[in-house]
Amino acid sequence: MSIFQEALARSDGKTLILTNGSKWGGEAPSAVQALIDVLAKEVLDPCFEEFHCYRPVVFSPIKGQGSNDSITRPWRGAAAFSGNFITVSHSFYIITKDEDVVKALTEAIEKNMATDEYQKLAYDSFTGWYYAKTCEGDRLLPPKVAEDVRRGASAITELRYPRNYAVMKTAVLGGPRFADPISQAS
Repeated sequence: MSIFQEALARSDGKTLILTNGSKWGGEAPSAVQALIDVLAKEVLDPCFEEFHCYRPVVFSPIKGQGSNDSITRPWRGAAAFSGNFITVSHSFYIITKDEDVVKALTEAIEKNMATDEYQKLAYDSFTGWYYAKTCEGDRLLPPKVAEDVRRGASAITELRYPRNYAVMKTAVLGGPRFADPISQAS
């Protein structure tokens, strides 16, 4: 049985908890409230911000990667949250169609990201990086990739971006992650 099928067996029909907490093999993940409690005490790991900016992304499984279309189809378009923490292992991957869960997780994540400790860690990692909107949601791009997006189609080629060309060709550059390096450094 796949992790997705196991999550389906535990689901209330609105939320799938694939992982939530540091668990032994076969042990059920924690409830959503446990993640909200950890978000109130521990600092998220900023490295995940690069891939989804800690915003919910639209669940869209990769075809041909072992996903069973009949199982995943009802969950396509649902909000997906994933990440981990700096000082405690509590990885999470939650897919939900429940607006109350989306709201609660979004608020708890935003509050966590607003802490001085998170912002300092993010600053150390993402100074000079830029936000971009892509067909897969928000991303953070390093300076050289942001420059390619600025240059346009001639710089975003399948040869240069073989693994994520389909996503990169849709990228629209936004503003910098940190607009004022001097004020953020203190």
